[in-house]
Amino acid sequence: MLGACIAMSGAGLAMADEDPPVRNFTTYQPTVRPVRIETSEAPVIDGKLDEAMWSKAAEVSEFYQVEPKVGPPSVETRVYFAYDENNLYVGIYAHDDMPDAILASVLERDGEIWRDDMFRFYIDPFNTGTSGFGFDINALGARTERLIRYGQAPVDAWNIIWDADSVLTEDGWTAEIALPFRSLSFDPASDGWGLMMTREHAHANEEIRWAGIDQSVNKFGFARPGYIEGIDDINKGKGFDVQLQAGLAGNRRWSQPRDDDLSIEPSANISYKFTPSLTGLVTLNTDFSDTPLDDRQINTGRFSLFFPETRDFFLQDAALFEFAGQTFAGAPNGQPFFSRRIGIVNGQSVKVDAGLKLSGEINGVEVGILSAQTGAIGNIGSQNLSVARATVDVLDQSRVGFIATNGDPTGLSDNTLAGADFSYRVPSLFGGGRMQADVFYQRTFSSTLEDDDSFGAKFDYPNDKWAWSVEARQIGEDFAPALGFVNRPGTRTFTGEWHRRFRQSGNYLRWWQFGTSHEYITDLDGNAETTINSFVLNANTIWTDDLTFTASQNEEHINTPFVLPGGLVVPVGVYDNNGVKFRVQSSYVRPWGTTSEIEFKDFYDGESKRYDFQGNFRPNPHVDLKVRYQREDISVPAGDVSVQIGSLETVFNVSTDLSVTTQTQYDNISNSLSFFGRVNWELRPQTEVFFALGHGAYIEGDDFRRNFRSVQTSAILRFGNTFRF
Repeated sequence: MLGACIAMSGAGLAMADEDPPVRNFTTYQPTVRPVRIETSEAPVIDGKLDEAMWSKAAEVSEFYQVEPKVGPPSVETRVYFAYDENNLYVGIYAHDDMPDAILASVLERDGEIWRDDMFRFYIDPFNTGTSGFGFDINALGARTERLIRYGQAPVDAWNIIWDADSVLTEDGWTAEIALPFRSLSFDPASDGWGLMMTREHAHANEEIRWAGIDQSVNKFGFARPGYIEGIDDINKGKGFDVQLQAGLAGNRRWSQPRDDDLSIEPSANISYKFTPSLTGLVTLNTDFSDTPLDDRQINTGRFSLFFPETRDFFLQDAALFEFAGQTFAGAPNGQPFFSRRIGIVNGQSVKVDAGLKLSGEINGVEVGILSAQTGAIGNIGSQNLSVARATVDVLDQSRVGFIATNGDPTGLSDNTLAGADFSYRVPSLFGGGRMQADVFYQRTFSSTLEDDDSFGAKFDYPNDKWAWSVEARQIGEDFAPALGFVNRPGTRTFTGEWHRRFRQSGNYLRWWQFGTSHEYITDLDGNAETTINSFVLNANTIWTDDLTFTASQNEEHINTPFVLPGGLVVPVGVYDNNGVKFRVQSSYVRPWGTTSEIEFKDFYDGESKRYDFQGNFRPNPHVDLKVRYQREDISVPAGDVSVQIGSLETVFNVSTDLSVTTQTQYDNISNSLSFFGRVNWELRPQTEVFFALGHGAYIEGDDFRRNFRSVQTSAILRFGNTFRF
């Protein structure tokens, strides 16, 4: 078979035995030019590399180990590139000296394949150096696509049409990927795309890369990418994608008298590529039935909680609407656009009757425009909600941008926001370290509040050995973007943190680090509200277990009484909430694992004991169980309360294209139980069948049978297909 010939080619083995060339990794940016093939030569995507076209495809074999240390890899990796007028084809040969030890435990589409031996193929079609698209595949053929966002964790709840598969072999594993050009937005005038390739040799705890050969370079980014060049004369089609979905939905409210309804729920998403780099989309009666449950949270603080976006429609092209780089990644207070404001009002779902989206690049300007018409709910009429964002490259790897939003989901005001930001990046500083800075200004205009503004700056030196960041931010008292997120207005926030990491070559640790973080928050007159100083000690073992100890000094100035769960009132005063926290995250290479925290601290003249235990068990690739129990025991002068949350998630994978998932959650404060189950079946990359069942109930008291009270049950059976023209 040709696949065997490729796997055992003498040229490949010779390269593995030769000393790699001497490289300056601070400037090293490799390139690859895929070979053009005829459409009649296109491979069958089965993971086997047994088609003739792979023997003439462009080959990449110069990979380097980045973790646990920079140097030659312990195993050979070869990647092959070809393309025809419709698709980019990628073939992967991952040699392994211990094939029986290969970690292959995840079958689920869009599952946690980062636990396994896998390959990451990430492209930056606009050469932003910051954002792009990621495609991951493991040794079993399970795959996921990811939205790579500047300074934030990749978004897995993002989907396009593509195909991939893998097979285990006697000397490792092989994979094939087909990326349709019609699925990608890209700059047709560009000489090439940014490209990052990473092999996770998981059972050896080894990370192997093609570019970005530096432990301080994020593998989920494009700070020092390679490039894929020479793709031209491709068929982009007429640019139309029409996704049609039809669902049979049933709903029962268990009130007295019972209220049942059955309906047919059609929806459509119609997209058109005006150019290869500019896409327009129209959505009608947008379907969010496949959205998973939010992780349940109980507020034991003073300020409203932040829930991340999980709906696919809003995650598509979400990177285009990001503002001020990393500024709001871990601290969303003051974020100008928060997509959960669309379609969710006061915790209730609202229909999106229609929406328009324009995303991509126009003459060097990256744009994102979204406008949605939401349905009426209660006393709130239909609302039009819009956001527009534009960015342009300036200087060297820096950007300037603008943002505007308009509309109020509650219908209570006329609300508009306008803002500007500047992101400055230095790819090599102080002997190769990276530095980035972000500054922003934004202002809201409201019919019910005074016009007000927010501004700030953040400087980051995010490197491996030494890392630090400082930030200053002000949010006006009346700064209130109706489509944004603000939970603490009228404040000035100053933060700083640093750490020093020590790489080890001993028998137990890969690295350990220590550092401190500091946060000081005042009102607009400079009066102290919050002070937090923390010392953090962190260690990572050779098995990739992670251990963290944190000791914090926290002073809180309470100027207005607030209420804890259970109706416990915290009066005006100054409080020292000092404490310690222990966290352990076990390695993902085992079939079982845990991510758990224990925290003890002083709490408003009382005490808090918080426990968060999360366990995961994967006995085989078909079954994945996750259980989580969170508990916080609070004792304050006003009384005692115990806050408890339990959750269970099960995943049963029939194959890489068919899975059954359930989620169950309960907390003892609301006494509410939520269940959500779904079946996903991808018949082919353009066709899916989906079934979901949801149930909500209350459990009041200790007697489950007597006190279980159903509230609502809903179900939907949905069929969907995408037609490409």
